[in-house]
Amino acid sequence: MRRVPKWIGPLYVAIVGAFLAWYITGGHQVDSLIAVVSAFTALLALPAAVIAVIRSSKSEPAPAPLEELADQLAQGVRQQWEAEAQVRRLNDPFPLSVEWVAAEADLVEPWAHLKELAEGWPGQSSANSTWAVSPRGLAGSGGDIAQTFERVPTRRLVILGEPGAGKTVLLIRLLLALLQHRPPGGPVPVLFPLASWDPALQDLNAWMADQLTQDHPALRTRLASTSPQAGTSTQARALINSRLVLPILDGLDELPQAVRARAMHAINQVLPASQPLVLSSRTTEYRGALTTPAGFTVLLNGAAGIHLLPLEPAKAAAYLERDAGGPRTEAAARWKRVTASLSTDSPVSQALSTPLGLFLARTIYNPRPDEHLTELAHPSELLDQARFPTRQDIGTHLFAAFIPAAYRPHPHHPTRWTAQQAQCTLAFLAGHLQHTLDGTPNLAWWQLPKALEHRQELAVGLTVGLMGWLPISLLAWVTDGFVAGLSILLVVGLVWTVAATLLASSARERKPSSGIRWSWRGRSWLTVGLTFGLIFGILFALRYGTYNFIEGFTYALAGGLPFGLMGGLRSVHPDLSKAVGPRVLLAQDRRALVVTTLAGGLVGVLASTLTIAFDLWFGYRPSVSFRYWSGFAFGLPVGLTLGFIRSVWMEYLVARIRLAVMRRVPWRFMSFLADAHERRGVLRQVGGVYQFRHIDLQRHLA
Repeated sequence: MRRVPKWIGPLYVAIVGAFLAWYITGGHQVDSLIAVVSAFTALLALPAAVIAVIRSSKSEPAPAPLEELADQLAQGVRQQWEAEAQVRRLNDPFPLSVEWVAAEADLVEPWAHLKELAEGWPGQSSANSTWAVSPRGLAGSGGDIAQTFERVPTRRLVILGEPGAGKTVLLIRLLLALLQHRPPGGPVPVLFPLASWDPALQDLNAWMADQLTQDHPALRTRLASTSPQAGTSTQARALINSRLVLPILDGLDELPQAVRARAMHAINQVLPASQPLVLSSRTTEYRGALTTPAGFTVLLNGAAGIHLLPLEPAKAAAYLERDAGGPRTEAAARWKRVTASLSTDSPVSQALSTPLGLFLARTIYNPRPDEHLTELAHPSELLDQARFPTRQDIGTHLFAAFIPAAYRPHPHHPTRWTAQQAQCTLAFLAGHLQHTLDGTPNLAWWQLPKALEHRQELAVGLTVGLMGWLPISLLAWVTDGFVAGLSILLVVGLVWTVAATLLASSARERKPSSGIRWSWRGRSWLTVGLTFGLIFGILFALRYGTYNFIEGFTYALAGGLPFGLMGGLRSVHPDLSKAVGPRVLLAQDRRALVVTTLAGGLVGVLASTLTIAFDLWFGYRPSVSFRYWSGFAFGLPVGLTLGFIRSVWMEYLVARIRLAVMRRVPWRFMSFLADAHERRGVLRQVGGVYQFRHIDLQRHLA
């Protein structure tokens, strides 16, 4: 921090002394001395404040080279997925080792074509020693996925499998392995769940850039005009265009059937064959996506493929028994009849041949520490073929029993929510994603207001109007009586409510703010200054008497200058090397609203100080304390409105309260989501949003 120069103090004393000498010798009243000193001090502080703000906006760090940005992004992505792997218990009790073989030949490019394509790229003189000789060389299991990816000449891989086969978990392991061996400045593997992409409305690169900025808000920063990538506007888009992001596209099958072929075409158009990528999908849905409406087949350019196999019965049995405490425990003995049937073709064998089926089954039937077995259902019920004649019937039963099992009472970790409350809330949220948001898996807290489209804008506007004008109404009540205070609350508050409602209705979809800074960019600060300066001048004239044009213009300027500076407030973004979770985003956005609101109050005080100075200049004797309180009360609604524009927390707060009153969500909504993710395993976290553990669970609850 820079120290204040020693000459500042004596200079201030000299200037104030000279001003006071001029004031007293000029015949002014000495009893206004306190007001004079306050006003003059504020006037001296104003240039310093403006200079400090300008310096802060100019002292932002210079944009880092894209390679350095990629290194910071890699660190953030690593932290994000290492934490998520721990929460998902991917290594507890031990990693499930899925196996795979090469995909069917009609779903991928011929191997000879892949080698020929890769050999023709610049800098590639002959076949690489790491390449597989044939597609059969892609077979592997468990931790071999990174080596399998490197064996593909083009480094473009399609991962296929049945529902719950472990495709997403395998992608996470591939991502972490690629990060571990990533060279400095190299491409960063980033996992993109495809379910939130609409290929008919959004370009793939633009969508990936939006997803990047959602998980890593620092990448919203616009590039300097001198940068070679300035035309790409944001750092996220620049990284993608420079191929410093290796896309891992998860869940082509989660897109609506009608757009899957279009999505394949868009991927082929946007990502050239020389761009490494990974794509996952269910096998049947992928085969359907390759066939266009015209009837011809469109393969993923330059891609090889693997197909995940069902789990071996011995591995599945060992996993269930080990999670129950070990082969010799009473809890593990309950699985004896079920594990004996895993090598057959029974419905239970099929249902428990995937990692998802095993995860659901162990949550439902295996006890937690200090939990009595007599309180749990017996896994042998899965063998009842009269009750569960098909694999789908068992899957439906496991999904239905999963939420009550995840919220069983625990003696050492009491829960605030019963299984019934959790079931109702999660079903509502799943329906919100499935029907209101067109099936997206991304559960973002700032999109919660969309679940209440009916009169939501009016509720937000009314809240902003009442909260904003309550302070000035109370001040009028104290000074001028109850009727005056109520009149201001009804009249001015109504006008402010209408304005806030219109803002809420016309606002496009916004993202959370992570902080506030001041910038010269744009002309909104000028617009805000003129608007609120005019309002301030009119209200001041109405309250304190009739002034001539010059005096009215002077007071409008006194209000416009400070409030104009507020219009330059902009959002700032957090450290790129750290993954930002939903609760952190919420706290940052709420803080931005509070800071902006308080800044409005302080700016109102500064505007009042200027009016006091002009009053003294024109020969009036103002009431200093009342004028300061008036400025503060007027500045608060201005700051609140600007904070409402720059953040989304107010809209979320109103929606959360309304939904809690309707008993759709708990009062402690974010705590509920965090608990469902960290302790229950119902949700997973992808950057700044939550998702259900599996898309089929979301659809089942919806």
